[in-house]
Amino acid sequence: MTIKYSPHISFKGDQRGSGHSSLSLVLFVMLVFAVIGVFKNVSSHADTNITQIKSGISGYCLDDKSSIAKNNAEVDLYNCNGSSAQGWQFNDTNLMHSGFCLGVSGNSISAGAGVNLENCNVNNPGQVWLVTGGEIYNPNSTLCLSSSGYKTGSGVEIASCNNTQNETWQTNWSMADCPAETKGQKIACAAISDWVDWHKTGSDHNALLNTYTDGAPYEEWCADFVSYVYKQAGYPFTQGETNGWDENNANNIQNMGFTMHSLNSYSPQIGDVAYYNYSGGHVEIVISGGKTPTFLYGNSATIDPTTGNGQMEANTITNDGDLGSLEYYLSPN
Repeated sequence: MTIKYSPHISFKGDQRGSGHSSLSLVLFVMLVFAVIGVFKNVSSHADTNITQIKSGISGYCLDDKSSIAKNNAEVDLYNCNGSSAQGWQFNDTNLMHSGFCLGVSGNSISAGAGVNLENCNVNNPGQVWLVTGGEIYNPNSTLCLSSSGYKTGSGVEIASCNNTQNETWQTNWSMADCPAETKGQKIACAAISDWVDWHKTGSDHNALLNTYTDGAPYEEWCADFVSYVYKQAGYPFTQGETNGWDENNANNIQNMGFTMHSLNSYSPQIGDVAYYNYSGGHVEIVISGGKTPTFLYGNSATIDPTTGNGQMEANTITNDGDLGSLEYYLSPN
């Protein structure tokens, strides 16, 4: 901003109008500070370098209530206004605001549990979110981010995923939101990207499944998906059954250059492969580690109506009773 000095204001050397000059100087300084204050006030309420999470309820956004940005701060639904309180950023599976992570409140991750800002903890399954079409999904609870009401100030919670107005959000997630610096991050980010593509509204599941399985006919595609993700991340298997990367046998995944870790002495890392002792074997990709890891995988037990084959699933299940359980982890060398 350019401030033009008035020719009628004399700062020195004009003895005839010294009283008026002093008053003019004071008024001028007050004007400058007032203008600065206006611009400062505007900048504190509008930040063009933010990403809003817009609700399916028109005109409302996910919001840091009262703009306090601290641990346990409440999150609510508020009129979209471009303020910094409505700036969000995806980072792998975390949804972040001002250095804090969106998380499910308390120890019970169940329907109706509130959502607030928390200190980020990579081992907290309540802070894991996946973009699922227009919904934001927490795999540990199999529930979705939802506003508890339809007006300004409504709280935010997790609820059954029914694709209702208050459970749909506009996020525009992209691979740029998934920083891939390490091998594990690259692998996890590739899997997350495939998840987002699979769950986009109108996505061609037949085309995607043919890509993951290298055009193979119906098969249990958990191993296909793992090998495709590793290829996509830049670490293709070299002993594949067809063209050097496509490995469709879960048991053979173990022979692709991994280090095996027992469950009792190892904390899983993102990008690891989890091996289950289901009939014929089963493999899943770790996208968040720690005590309660989150997995992505091709599930042939649940039939996708479009393809006649399985769905892409996410959860934190390590034991399916009679079906089998997690046996060990495989980390890439």
